[in-house]
Amino acid sequence: MTEILLVDDDAGLVARNAAALTADGHSVVLASTEAEALDAVRKRRPDVVVLEGMLDGAYAGFDLARSLAKDFPTLPLIMLTRADEHLTSRERSAQDRDGWLPVQRYLEKPVSADVLLYEIDHLLPGAH
Repeated sequence: MTEILLVDDDAGLVARNAAALTADGHSVVLASTEAEALDAVRKRRPDVVVLEGMLDGAYAGFDLARSLAKDFPTLPLIMLTRADEHLTSRERSAQDRDGWLPVQRYLEKPVSADVLLYEIDHLLPGAH
């Protein structure tokens, strides 16, 4: 069974995504802050992390992605966010720098459960 860590402070979205992932046979762990997510990754070593860019009232999800990529370089990361609505044009252009955001997938919310499942399944070892 694949373990997925969902990191988001939107309880409704987390509940929908968790239900879809569980129905697809995945085990789901939840975190709503950067600190909770770091603790969960260190303790549980999930197979994939799905995280929001806008955490803790700011852009903590971006910092979390960089921290996880540095400390766990083989851990697949998917960012689901509306951050582009909040970033300035200068910040958006900075996203094109190599290494600025070390995630395997960057998806703008809202994302359907089918798309999320597809992206997760294609990041897992042995995926097609």
